[in-house]
Amino acid sequence: MRDSSRLAPALLLLLSLALVAPGTALAHDVSTAAGHRAEDNVLHDAAIEANLDKATRHSSAVLSRAATAAVAADPGQAGQWGSVVNWPVVGIHVALLPNGKVLAWDSVGDGATESFPDQTFTRATVYDPATGTQTPVNVDTGYNIFCSGFAHLTDGSLFIAGGNKDQQLNGIVKTHLFNPVTNTWSLGPDMAAGRWYPSVTPLTNGEMLITEGGPDMPEVRRTDGSLRALSSASLNLPLYPWMDVAPDGRVFYSGPDTTLRKLDTAGGGSWQTYGQRDAINRSYGSHAVFNVGKTLVAGGGSSSNDARVIDTNGTTPQVSATSPMAFGRRQHNLTLLADGSVLATGGNSTGASLIDMNGGVYNAERWDPATGQWTTLAAQAVTRQYHSTALLLPDGRVLSAGGGICGTCDQVGYLAKNAEIFTPPYLFKHDGSGQLAPRPQIAAAPDTVSHGTSFQIGTPDAASIARVGLLRLGSQTHSVEMEARYLPLSFTVGSGTLTATVPANMNTAVPGYYMLFIVDANGVPSVAKILMLDASTPPPPPPPSNQPPTVSLTSPASGASFTSPAKIAMAANAADADGRVSLVEFFSGATKVGDDATAPYSSQWNVGAAGTYTLTARATDNAGAVTTSTSVTVTVKKKR
Repeated sequence: MRDSSRLAPALLLLLSLALVAPGTALAHDVSTAAGHRAEDNVLHDAAIEANLDKATRHSSAVLSRAATAAVAADPGQAGQWGSVVNWPVVGIHVALLPNGKVLAWDSVGDGATESFPDQTFTRATVYDPATGTQTPVNVDTGYNIFCSGFAHLTDGSLFIAGGNKDQQLNGIVKTHLFNPVTNTWSLGPDMAAGRWYPSVTPLTNGEMLITEGGPDMPEVRRTDGSLRALSSASLNLPLYPWMDVAPDGRVFYSGPDTTLRKLDTAGGGSWQTYGQRDAINRSYGSHAVFNVGKTLVAGGGSSSNDARVIDTNGTTPQVSATSPMAFGRRQHNLTLLADGSVLATGGNSTGASLIDMNGGVYNAERWDPATGQWTTLAAQAVTRQYHSTALLLPDGRVLSAGGGICGTCDQVGYLAKNAEIFTPPYLFKHDGSGQLAPRPQIAAAPDTVSHGTSFQIGTPDAASIARVGLLRLGSQTHSVEMEARYLPLSFTVGSGTLTATVPANMNTAVPGYYMLFIVDANGVPSVAKILMLDASTPPPPPPPSNQPPTVSLTSPASGASFTSPAKIAMAANAADADGRVSLVEFFSGATKVGDDATAPYSSQWNVGAAGTYTLTARATDNAGAVTTSTSVTVTVKKKR
């Protein structure tokens, strides 16, 4: 194993030799919503986007090769990155689903969000890591969920709060649900105010906490699907605050600013303020809950390499220093691995607010909780900075995706509409062969487990198992992991079985879906079994059934008379209470004579033959429901 402290200077020298062009641009103050709105103002079309994606890969190549040369070639020491694969969306928001697939979305198109008048949908895809296939699942509720907050409900569906309302980048009041079984979207209740850059945090009782994104008053989604306001807990926090349930059941705020706090969500809510975590405002740093009541924070601010561990198991949070990263990072991601260690990927090392094409950090680093040390690992091929994400997959690998779509990104030519997958060293043999290691197998495990109980894991490798743990499915955006946490389980070994025990304190791991990993004495993890923790927790109600649209034919008036040949102007009013009208069609009897997909809905019908005609309008909403208007009768007379 190489010493990271020796690698860093050599690598930085190689990076400096590779700099060939300016890679930064003047940026707005991204600590405010207004600054973010200005920063996300991008004007480019699909052709320019394709060129930007190619340019990003090209400019990354030289720096990636330099970073690769500075670490061991043996994947058993450094891990290994897979090839870069094009994606149909920029992976700005990603969530692992209970079926092992990944939901990802960005915004409404290839250009700036604010350059599109139509904010009534969101580009989204479901990626299957097992096959590499992508399934389009665009948001069809009539809203754009760009820059929303999201996390899993106890039933495995995804709850999304906020998004983008208009070309002025205001937040929306809407909440959404994504059903991973049917790949469908539905609307939840409206929040009290629009939110853009909020955090969503699952709570022990199955509720969901919504904080910031503009409004300072938190809100909570109850298990019956309704919302309640924490009217006595208004507090101005940074965008996308770092919020996680602590062992005492309150929600612990660890950053990105310096003050540590806890929120009690009972009743109207109340905050308790503690001391300072450290002196670093970790804007676009990252955090990970790697054990019960223990959080790692690292990087952020001016691309700090500083890392701290916060312990919330006592009455007062305790902060201790751990080893610094080999590289300063900002706009990076911390990802929990299958063995409970933490992986740092991407970011920039120059303190650039959002993106520095010459200052990207290509090497991954792994933090070991047992030693507090970081190990420098293999370099990825594409720089991953602003709007990039990283997510642990059930097979123990890490998906790294996205990057780009912002004002500074556009100025320096940064767009990464692609992804690459990292295979950590723990999946390789440590003999220098570069071969994959044999993995322990989970032959059998229950679909549901509960706190305070034990359960059996069938495995032919029982005698070699050194660690058993649960890791909650991840939901990640803007360097913030909203729900993943690692829970080590005590266990005993039997013949072909392990008996693992889940702690009785439900706050150690809030109810929902988790990956179960077993790890052998060589540090090699199994492929995960995805199971539900505390299935007895009241699930949220099913999404409401779709309401059909309303439609009325406003022109021509019933009884109107025309002279042949006639040009009859047809018009209709149509609306949809829980979605949007996708099409209005006009009919004469059973014959379609026109249609219109945008309001005001109108069409012209050219009539040659004299006679009496029955006219209707038919509206179809985004969920396929159809309503036909009351008919009107008109007469067309022969010209005398």
